[in-house]
Amino acid sequence: MVSEHLERENKFDAAAGYVLPDLTAVVPQGGRVEQGSVRSDSVYFDTQEHDLLTRGVTLRSSTGTSDTGWQLKVPTGDTRTEFRLDPTGTDTTVPKQLSALVAGLRRGKALRHVVTVHTDRTVHRILDAQEQLVVEVADDLVTSVAPGRRAATLSSWREIEAELGPAGTDHTLAGVTGLLARSGATVSGGPNKVAKALGVTPTPADHADLPRRGSTAGDVIRAYLAEQDDALITGDLPLRRGLGGIHPTRVATRRLRSTLRIFAGYVDPEQARAFDAELCWYAGLLGQVRDREVQRARFAAAIAELPPQLVLGPIAARIEQHLLAEQLQHQQALDKAMTGRRYLLLLRESGRWATKPPFTALAAGRPKQLRTPVQTAARKVTKHLTAGLGPHGGDEELHKARKAGKRARYAAELAGPVLGQNMRNSIQRYRDLQDILGEHQDAVVAADLLRRLVAGTVDRPGENGFTYGLLYARELRRAADSRQQAASWADKSR
Repeated sequence: MVSEHLERENKFDAAAGYVLPDLTAVVPQGGRVEQGSVRSDSVYFDTQEHDLLTRGVTLRSSTGTSDTGWQLKVPTGDTRTEFRLDPTGTDTTVPKQLSALVAGLRRGKALRHVVTVHTDRTVHRILDAQEQLVVEVADDLVTSVAPGRRAATLSSWREIEAELGPAGTDHTLAGVTGLLARSGATVSGGPNKVAKALGVTPTPADHADLPRRGSTAGDVIRAYLAEQDDALITGDLPLRRGLGGIHPTRVATRRLRSTLRIFAGYVDPEQARAFDAELCWYAGLLGQVRDREVQRARFAAAIAELPPQLVLGPIAARIEQHLLAEQLQHQQALDKAMTGRRYLLLLRESGRWATKPPFTALAAGRPKQLRTPVQTAARKVTKHLTAGLGPHGGDEELHKARKAGKRARYAAELAGPVLGQNMRNSIQRYRDLQDILGEHQDAVVAADLLRRLVAGTVDRPGENGFTYGLLYARELRRAADSRQQAASWADKSR
C-alpha cells in the first residue's frame, strides 16, 4: 500500500573539511541530540529524456539501514510530497502503483535505471522533552555510480540536510538553518542528489527557456503552446490523485484549441485538425466533471439563501444526489481515459507542438503581424454578441459569443508580449465579458436542470415543485440580468 507525507527540508553544500556545529544550541528545553550513522544505496529511475527530473520529481528504490523500499518525491510548493511503498523484492522493476502515478509526467515513456547513489550518512536527531523528533540534520558523503555491470563512478560530494520533524516548527528549522550557515555550510540552490549526479537542472516547466517576445511570429506562438503543454502535464498528477486540478487543465485545453483556430494560417491544417480533435475529446471529459462541480456549488448556495420555510421537501438532497451521481460517473470515465493509450498519445502530441510545431511559412514573419488574427477574433465576438442581444437573439447565440470572447482573450494573451498595452486592456475586457456570459450560461443550464427535476416529483410523496419553482424563477432572473450586463458591456465597447 502506498503511503504519503509532506517533507520539509533545507539543503546545504559543504566542503570536505567542514565541521558540523554544536547543535545543542537549538535543542528545546529538556530535549537532547541523538546521533547515529546509516548507509543507503538508492537506484533511481527516469525516462531516457529525464522527464521526471526536469520537474524535480524523483523515483527510487532504496536499500540499507534506513528508508528502505520505494519512494516517489514530488515538489509541492516549498515542500515535497513523498509516496512510500514497502520493498518489493526487486530494485529493477518499478511497482505499478508508482509507475501509474507518473504516467502523465513521463508521457507514457518507459522508465529505466538512470543512476545509483551511495550515501554514507551521519544523523543528528534533535529531540524534544517528549522524545519527539524536532529536526533531523544529516551529514552525507555521496557517491553516484552509472548503471550497468561495469559501473563507473560519476561524481562524489558532501552535503548537509536539515529536515523538519513532526514536533518541529518553521522557527525551529530556521534556527538550525542559521546555525549551519554561520558555521560555513552554504545553502544549496542546486538540484537533488540524482539530478546533481546526472547534471540535470530541474525547471518549473519543460519549455521555460522559450521567449514570449520572439524574433518571429512562430516564436511567440510556440512559447504560448509550451505554456499550455506545461499546464497539461502539471495538472496530470493532481488529477490522478483526486486532488482537483480539473479547471486549470481544462483552461489549458481551451487555450490550445483557441490557438489552433485563431492562428490557423500559421500551422499545418491537417495536423491542427487532428490535434484539435484529441484536445476536444479530453476537454469534454474534463468538462463533464467540472460542470457538475460548478452546479453543485451553485445550487447549494442558492438553497442556503432561501428562508427555511420556503424550502419544502428534500430538495437540497435531491439536487445534490442527482449531480453528485453524474459527477462520479463522469469522473470514472475521466480516470479510465487517463490510463489509456489515447490520453498518453495526446500528451506526446502536445509536447511535439510545444517544441516543434508544424508551422507554415507565415510563422517566419514578424511578430507584429499577429495583430491581424487577434483583430479577426475580436470581430467575431462583436458578431455573435450583436446577434445574441438582438430582438431575435437566443441563449445559444450568447453562448457562441461567450466562446468567441474566450478565444479573443486567449489570442490577446498570446500576442500581448509583442503588441503591448492594448492587448492587456483587451484581456481584462474579455475576462469581464466571459464572467457575464458565463453566469448567463450557468443560469440557463441550471434552469433546464430544475425543469427536468421538478417533473420527477409528481410520484414522490412529500415532494412538490414549489421550491423548484422559486429556484427556477431565480435562474431566469439571473439570466436576464446577465443579458442586460452584456448589453452594457457591448455599449461601452463601441
